[in-house]
Amino acid sequence: MIAKFKDNWEAILLTVVVVISLILSGIVWVNPYRSDHRFFGDNGTSTSRQITTQSMRDIYLPTQVIKTNGDQGQHLLYGQSSNAVLTARESIEKWRFHRLTRIQSGREKNYLNYLRLNNSIMLSYPSSVPMTIFNDSFNQDLNVNSLNKVDHIVIPLDTGNKISRIYLLSDDNFRVFRLKVDHANVKAIRQSLKGGSSISVDHKIFDGKPIVTYPHGVKLPNFGYQITKINPDSISQTLMNNTSKRSTVTSQQENGHVIYQGGTSRRLTYDSNKGTLDYENYIGQTDHFSYQQIYGHLYNMLAGTGVPLDSLRYDTYSNKNEAITYRSFVEGFPIFNDQGYGTVQIQNNQDGAERYHFSLYSLQVPVAVNNKKTSLPSSAVVFNGLRNAGKLKEITGMRIGYDWKTNQGSNVVTLTPTYYLRYRGNWENYENLIN
Repeated sequence: MIAKFKDNWEAILLTVVVVISLILSGIVWVNPYRSDHRFFGDNGTSTSRQITTQSMRDIYLPTQVIKTNGDQGQHLLYGQSSNAVLTARESIEKWRFHRLTRIQSGREKNYLNYLRLNNSIMLSYPSSVPMTIFNDSFNQDLNVNSLNKVDHIVIPLDTGNKISRIYLLSDDNFRVFRLKVDHANVKAIRQSLKGGSSISVDHKIFDGKPIVTYPHGVKLPNFGYQITKINPDSISQTLMNNTSKRSTVTSQQENGHVIYQGGTSRRLTYDSNKGTLDYENYIGQTDHFSYQQIYGHLYNMLAGTGVPLDSLRYDTYSNKNEAITYRSFVEGFPIFNDQGYGTVQIQNNQDGAERYHFSLYSLQVPVAVNNKKTSLPSSAVVFNGLRNAGKLKEITGMRIGYDWKTNQGSNVVTLTPTYYLRYRGNWENYENLIN
């Protein structure tokens, strides 16, 4: 027996390695990874965070998950053990759609009915995305001429584990499109919705646009994170030499700033007090991209910055300036900071120059914060406060976000939930507005 083992030890060892590999592969496929593991619940336990490099199809995924019951009661989900968005993508990219049909346009009340579709799950983007982005993220090939932008994906869950249609919604003129699909399986999506936490929400039309409102006061957990700081010298080398034409990078101190210069066209300004960077690349001629192309171009610019992408997601786009904001998110909620930490703003070349604004700081490892939760008032209370402050008429959007507060002398930050209102084109902390 021993002699046979000695003669065949290589084959036996190879067999063992193959079996172990198959087992590990099975575990990975059965348990889809979550791209943003966080602390949840009241038991103080934590889950390990998986560091990933976000591709374009990851950066532009929906961030918000809302489940609607049979009575149109809606709940915003967070903290599920499986990432519902990634699970939905794994299902949807296997489906093949046909008959993209517009069934609703221009009617607010009807549009609300689809936003509140009974027994459904809705995946929402922070802002509209081109159909090309939807196609890329979900491995589809839908006609961009029929529907050029998407805000919400509504998946019915009222017919068991097999469905025959889904809906794509565009807030632009309240348009609803139905997509037929051949007996798509939603069992995995159903499973991903179990467990975790939720808060009661409702959709309303505000200032001519649909928004998520919070009819009751809510409690949300605080989060703690260790942060990492990028070396500005390293960033300067990456940005100055991200083309085939390399140049010598020089630096000088100027009014409390460090100015990096790459040849005559590239300039990076580092504010050491704020930890922020502004980069300009003077190209000389204007670049032109269609709406369907610009998001991919701006992502390529983002990927060339050298900034860690694992916590970043698409947030907003300005068609007027061809500028995009990528923002850090925690459990589908956007993160805000007065200095712009955790965000990257990129403007396409419209006047001969590309422009970037970002910071050296990014979130890395989650840490416990003693299970603290923050209570927020209902939307009605928020709107009354804004009305009393004389600012309600200038509000064009509302969302719950997390405020990034740096602890002095520590590499740990606290993320605290609060309301953010779109005021005069910018997202502002609710408490700052009413005070």
